[in-house]
Amino acid sequence: MNRKAFTMVELIFVIVIIGLLSAVAVPKFSGVKDRARMSTELATASAISVALENIHGEWSTSDGDFDWNNDGVVDDIDKELAASGYPLNPIRNSDDLGALLKSHKSGFTNQNVTLTNASNTVVAIYTGKASNSTTGIKFPKVASSDIEGKPDKNDFWLYVIDTNNTKECYVDASNIKKRQIISGDFVLIDVNTTTSITFSSDITIDCS
Repeated sequence: MNRKAFTMVELIFVIVIIGLLSAVAVPKFSGVKDRARMSTELATASAISVALENIHGEWSTSDGDFDWNNDGVVDDIDKELAASGYPLNPIRNSDDLGALLKSHKSGFTNQNVTLTNASNTVVAIYTGKASNSTTGIKFPKVASSDIEGKPDKNDFWLYVIDTNNTKECYVDASNIKKRQIISGDFVLIDVNTTTSITFSSDITIDCS
């Protein structure tokens, strides 16, 4: 006798299998999305670093004003670039780093934090889609499992606009590796902790 339909037991068995496969697949798909955001942020940061060095290179060799942000208008570099030759305000088209990229928005947000220091070093703190402190990639539950060089919602990007000709400057904060910085740096600062940090109070810039 030929059967034309599944029995109830078979249907339940199939549903259980589908449920198990979904439980395994969903976290993996979530990981793929996180890795994509991470890779995009790292690639954009690399493009930003290249743009900053290109601007600084033209500033070093130029005898006068030039169009540093590629908007078709010659800019007053004495007002728009720091004494180190890096942009003071790279905003364009409602994007906080849009003036450094020609083809697409950066996705980075200026945290508008002022860090005071004795040498008057000027820095800016940014976060991207992966490192956004609210919606970014979840930081690890165990601090020792944090992957260095990979942005998560506990990390941030430091744009060093001008170190004011000081010989040595360092960025420091709780649960990070103290690192030296120089004018023009756009670097990821890995925070190796399982809690969020407060940009305005947890980060220090020390120069000598």
